[in-house]
Amino acid sequence: MGYAATMVDTESKNSPPGASVITVQPSSHDESERNPIFDALVTSEGEISGLVAYSLYKQNKRSWLDDFTKLTGRTPTEAETRAYIIGESTERRLATYRQLAAATLAGTSTRPAGVGAIGRMSGLTVAVWALFALLALGLLGFGLHALNPAGK
Repeated sequence: MGYAATMVDTESKNSPPGASVITVQPSSHDESERNPIFDALVTSEGEISGLVAYSLYKQNKRSWLDDFTKLTGRTPTEAETRAYIIGESTERRLATYRQLAAATLAGTSTRPAGVGAIGRMSGLTVAVWALFALLALGLLGFGLHALNPAGK
């Protein structure tokens, strides 16, 4: 069983006016259907910064899964995965992904030591990889839209 999350516009004493809240509930649908974090980060068709933000979220999720498995010797339970998704669904965390995506696209992102070899690549190599990544993200967005053209 997977988890489905729903984006709800609510106001509470713990969130700013008009803040969006994502609720995560058990679901029989698999994650390949609609991902609420994708919907929260990619606000319009083909929005490159939103697609980059979503790719950063997915990188973090894969890293979390790898680290969790290495540390515990097992895959996370549904409750543990749900807790991770809830933490990543906060407006503050989504805003962080948006800021990191903007910095990445502007060429001003900073990477912790040992995280990547971008500093050792030539400018042309970085540009080629960036173009490849943007094309891949665009195809991903197009594919997701093609699978669900009604936006449901």
